[in-house]
Amino acid sequence: MTRIEIEVGGWEHNCCGPELVRFTKVEWTVIPVADGPSVETHHGLDESEGLRVVEVAGTIVELEAVEPDGSRTPISRIPSGPALSGSDEEDAGDVVELYTDRVLDMSDHRFIATVEVRD
Repeated sequence: MTRIEIEVGGWEHNCCGPELVRFTKVEWTVIPVADGPSVETHHGLDESEGLRVVEVAGTIVELEAVEPDGSRTPISRIPSGPALSGSDEEDAGDVVELYTDRVLDMSDHRFIATVEVRD
């Protein structure tokens, strides 16, 4: 098994991204980045857009919030985009530190999902 770090968030996730929780299976299109995490995209980008994209299928094994200073904090889930933007009446969109239950300020909405894939 191989673990791949994938950045999730920003405008794409805020628009219509689903809630993400640890130990769930995902199938994503990602843009590989040479010197950092790959970037998840779900708005129909393909290689015709001039970007190299790859398909990733695996299980989310870790979730982290990227703090404004660039540090990472383990979290229990990534709320859906609508919840993060305050438009989900049933989900407050809180981002909670995994081991302390501290609610994080996530105004940047940047997250890292570590996905375990088969070799």
